[in-house]
Parts: sequence; structure tokens; C-alpha cells
Amino acid sequence: MAGSAGRPNHTFSLRAYLLLLVLGTALPALVVAAVLVRRVVADNRATIEHRLLEAARGEAAIVDAELTGTIRALQALAQSDRLTGGQIPEFYAQAQRLLATQPVWSAVTLLTLDGRQIVNTARPLGDPLTTVVDRESFKRAVDTKTPAIGNLRVGQVTQQLGFPVRVPVVRGDRVIYVVSAWITSRSFARVFEREPVISDEWTRGVVDADGVVVVRSRDPDRYVGQKGTASFLGRYNNEEQGVYRDVALDGTPVYGAFTHAPVSRWIAGVAVPVSAVDGSFRQSMLALAAIAILLLGLGGGGTYFLSRQIAHDISASAAEADAIASGAPGSQPRSHVTELQRLLDALTRSAALLDTRQRERDEQLARADAARGEAEAADRTKDQFLAMLGHELRNPLAPALTALHLMKLRGDTAAIREREVLERQIRHMARLVDDLLDVSRLQRGAIELRRERVEVADAVGRAVEMTMPAFNAKRHYLQVDVPTALAIDADRIRIAQVLSNLLANAAKYTEPGGRISLRVFEDSGQVVIECRDDGIGMPEDLVPRVFDLFVQGQRGLDRQQGGLGLGLAVARSLVTLHGGTIEAHSDGPDRGSTFVVRLPKAAATSSSETAGAAVALSKADNRHGRVLVVDDNVDGLEMLLEALKASGVDAIGASTPSDALDLAARVRPSVAVLDIGLPGMDGFELARTLRARADGAPLRLIALTGYGREQDMAAARDAGYDAFFVKPVEIAALVEALSPPA
Repeated sequence: MAGSAGRPNHTFSLRAYLLLLVLGTALPALVVAAVLVRRVVADNRATIEHRLLEAARGEAAIVDAELTGTIRALQALAQSDRLTGGQIPEFYAQAQRLLATQPVWSAVTLLTLDGRQIVNTARPLGDPLTTVVDRESFKRAVDTKTPAIGNLRVGQVTQQLGFPVRVPVVRGDRVIYVVSAWITSRSFARVFEREPVISDEWTRGVVDADGVVVVRSRDPDRYVGQKGTASFLGRYNNEEQGVYRDVALDGTPVYGAFTHAPVSRWIAGVAVPVSAVDGSFRQSMLALAAIAILLLGLGGGGTYFLSRQIAHDISASAAEADAIASGAPGSQPRSHVTELQRLLDALTRSAALLDTRQRERDEQLARADAARGEAEAADRTKDQFLAMLGHELRNPLAPALTALHLMKLRGDTAAIREREVLERQIRHMARLVDDLLDVSRLQRGAIELRRERVEVADAVGRAVEMTMPAFNAKRHYLQVDVPTALAIDADRIRIAQVLSNLLANAAKYTEPGGRISLRVFEDSGQVVIECRDDGIGMPEDLVPRVFDLFVQGQRGLDRQQGGLGLGLAVARSLVTLHGGTIEAHSDGPDRGSTFVVRLPKAAATSSSETAGAAVALSKADNRHGRVLVVDDNVDGLEMLLEALKASGVDAIGASTPSDALDLAARVRPSVAVLDIGLPGMDGFELARTLRARADGAPLRLIALTGYGREQDMAAARDAGYDAFFVKPVEIAALVEALSPPA
């Protein structure tokens, strides 16, 4: 092999060089020192944390024991017959006797339900008394009929910091009074003074539910009544108990621990200055560091010469590799290290392979570029096919749905059941077509939202209207709870589509006669839409996948529920585009399902836009008059004309652009409803021609087409259309759109 020429006669393995390097340094000593330091640090920290946490738990137990004893004594007092009979003086005497047995209490009070004190043992009976202090705890005791512990306040009688413990006086099922014990911070602190002191340097404290210091063993006059540090309050709000290193209220760095008292939910904490713990430990660490530096210095000098040789050979290998990578010829250096010499030989062989691999890579890139071009062409072909598929599927649906609408308007009582079946199936097929095309657009990111201020109630109403046939068919009970004046910044049609998909899904998977509710409310600046049903529910493994494409619940071979598994996937994509979230929940099979949509609430300022059934493209200001309808589908044209006439609209029609232009020249229509896919002249060109020939006269243009892509809507706007409908259309919505918005 060419790379073997000129190899040194004697080489040593890299392992031998490294062994000499390790032996010449203080590595063993450093390893031992590192292990010892780590062990000492871990043991020291674990000991401190354990002692602090145990001390905090002990303080929490003292807090709960004292407050629980107070509650029990007050509950016994609340059972007094004197309160039942309204014998207040006798009750006052009983309270005085009980107060004498409670060294921590400062006073006992009795309050009426309106918060007025009628007894306070700190004042003679009959003296004027103030209203309740800490009304929040008073209200909680009355509302819940259970004891309540207040937070630290300045007492109106004692003028000292303290807190109330309240117990409701219940007779039958009614609260008639609230009896309270007032405990000052000073008297409560004496409870902890009876406990043995861990160390003079330790600081003990208790914080109430508002984060205010109730008891502190150091400088109580200075810190009792203040709130704890922001970091401490944030920590105990998020954790039940824990240990930490922080800065105390007096600015001293401390190790601390805290825990929630189980009954009162107050916080018991213990802290010790960092200097008291780390002083001797830091000295030991400094000594170890000095020894380590000394060993490193001694070892470094001995290994310098060995490392120079290794570094030189490695640098030569790196330079060889760089030369090969840049395509330059290698210098074929040699090394006395066996492994490095093998590396250099391998680099020489690699240089020969690089040319071959480069040629192969260029060929693969060329093939990849060709394949990508083919894939892009196929994707464009697919898009065109889907657009044509939607057009061809919607065109026959439109006259069929319009014919059913006409039969309903004429009051034809024959075959009512059959008409209802046909209408449901046509609407179901239209929904499948929309979902299929929407999925394709969403996957390509081709959906463009037309945002505006949307009243949620309007979107819910439209969604309910779209899905009501499904509810009627299965005799479902639908409950809708949506507040007025709750708005979102959204695409009106897309939000209605999301809600109708959720309602249709609930109707599909709920047995006949089931209950479905749609509730809307505001939560933390978001609009929450909750759709709940008592249907077949979902197994646990289906819930995370329910928004994936083509995923559906368990079905029989008859597929009575129908669908392609696209509705929820479309709903999630549209909600995400709006900056919201959608979640699914179920307690299991046969226990119903819940879908929750969260969307950002619109800003307080609102626009004057109103809801409509069509996609508004521009505003016009013309009056309602004769309507020209153009559609090359003769069946669809005839059915639509009859439906419009039945709705009181003066409508005429044409099936070709040339006939439409002739009619427009004769009758001068005020509104033109045009199909897009017309022969000879498409609907965009026809719209521009009609507008140009109107000579400035008001002419409202409405697109009615089987094409429903975003680019179709954009092209309609550019062509001057005022509104855009996708077939099949609701006749009522079309009639409403014939007149311009106010």
C-alpha cells in the first residue's frame, strides 16, 4: 500500500503515551479529591436540608395544633344555650370564663350576620363596638358554615397586630352568629417560645395565607406585618414544601425551608445564615483547591514534553485532513504513534474515495432535482384536480338542494320524509366535499383568514342553523348558552365552520334522543367554547389522536355515522390559524365527550361590520332591483330562478355569457349572480364586462360557483365581485345578499 512507504521502524501506541501522561500528573489525587469534595458537599447539603425541613414541619405542626385547639374551644362555646335563647349577658360571662383558660387569646367576640359586634370581651358589655375586622374570613365562615382563619390585621380594639379565628353558630341549618377569638401576633409567638431553640442563629417564622409575616423569632417588631420576599412568596405559591437558598427580609443570605400547615394552610419557615453553615466548609474547600493547584503545577511540568510530541503529530494529522477536504494533494506526514499513523494511512485512502463519492453525489443531486420538479408538477396537478373535483361535485348538488327548497316553499306535502332524507344527504355530501378540499388547502398552508370583529353569538347561530337537520333527524336535545356582546377577531365563515364541525360530530356520535350542549364563556381574556354530549364517548387511546386525519371512533360495518374523519382535523387547523387551541376530553366509552375551543378575545373597540352568509368582498351602494342569474348548468339555473322568484325576487337567467350580455343590455339589472366556470368567457371576465357596460350605474356582483379555493375568492375580489358563495347555496342567504349591506 502506498501509504505504508517511509513508515517509522519503531512506533508506540497512543495508549502508551497517554499512560505516561497520566502517570506524570496528579490525576489520581485530583480524582480522589473531587470525589471527596463532591461527597462532602452532598452530605453537607443533605444534612442542612433535612434539618431545615424537619424544623419547618415541626413549626407547621405547632401552628395547626394551636389553631385547631382554638377552633375546638370556639366550637364548644358556639354550642352555648345562651346563644339559642338570645341571652347575651350570660354568653358574655361564659366567654370571659373561657378566655381565662386560653393564654393565647386576647378577646372573644360575637358578631351578627351583618358584621356588627355585639360582644367583645376586651370591652365592658354595652360599650359601643366597631364592625367586623377581616370581613373576608367572616364571610367565608358564614357562607361555608365551617371555621375560618383570618389573616393578620391591626385590631380595632387592641390596636395590635393579630388575626381572628372564626366559628359559625349554627342552629338547624342556619347560621345565627359568628363567634371569634382574637389572637395577637405577640401572644401567638409565645407558643413557639415554649419550644426548644435549635440554635441562636436560626430564624423561625410563620406567614399567613396573604404572605404576611405573623411570627418571626428575630426582630419581630421590625418584620411582623410585612410581606415575605417576592421570591419566597412565588416559591410557596407553587410548592407544598421545599428548601432553598435566598436572601431574607433583612438582606442576609440564608438557607431556608418552608412547608404548608395542613389545616390552616399557613406557611411555617426556618432560615439559617449562609455564613453560619458554609464558614468552616469554605475553608476546607480552599485548602483542597490549593493542594489541587500545587499537584497540577508539578504534574504539568513533567507532562509538558510528552504532550508536545502528541500535539505535534495530531496537528500534522489535522493538516492532512484539511488538505484532503480542500482537494489539495496531501503531504503524507509520519508519526511515531501507532494509532495516528493508522489514521494518516486512512486519510490517504479516503482521499482516493472522495473523488468517487463527489461524482456520485452530483449524480444524486441531479436525480433529486428532477424528482422534486416532478413532485411539484404532480402537486400542481393534484391542486387543479381537487379544484375541478369540488366544482364538478358541487354543481349537481346545487340544483338538487334548490329543488328541495322549492318543494318546501310550494307547500308540497307529498313525500316529506323522502325530501328530508334527500336534503340531509345532500348537505352531508357538501360537507364532505368542503372538508376534503379544506384539508388539502390546510396542509399546503393555502388558507387565508379574512379577519374581522365577529360576535360569537352570530357564529354560534350560523353553526346551529347549518347542523340543525342532523339534530332533528336523530331527535337530539340541543342546549345553547352564549352571552351577547362577546366578540373575537376571526374569520366569520371559518369560525362557523369549526363550530358546525363540532356540533355535527356530537350529533353523529350521540344516540337518538341524546343531549348536546354548547356553552360559551370568558376566561382570563379568552373566549371558551365548550361542546359537550352524552354520546358514545372515546376510549383513552383515541383521545390524543382524535384530531388526526382520517381518525374516527369505533364503527360498525354499516358506517351509520358516515364521514371521512376530516371534520375535527379541519377544526383543529382552523383554530390554530386563529391563534387558539382545541382539546378533547372523555371519561371513556358510553360516557360522552367534551370538546373545548379557546380563542383570544377581541379588543374592546369594535368595528361596524355585521354577520353575513356570504364572504363579503367589497361594499356597494345600489338599490335592490332586477336580478340577472348566469349559470351554464341548465338544471341549476332553472331551479335557482324558480327559488328566487318564489322568494319574491324579480329574476331572469341566461346559460351563456353572450346571452347574459344581451339580457343585461336590455333589462339593465341591479344585481348579477354569476357562475365562474362559464364556457367561452369565464365569470371573472364577464363580471368586468358587465361592470364596464353599466356606465357607472349601480351593479352588485355576486359569485355563485363550485370553486371554493382562496385564490378563487381573491380573483373574485380583483374582478369586482361584492360577495362570494360556494355551491350549494342557502336560498335565504343568497336573497339576503342581493341587497347591499347597510
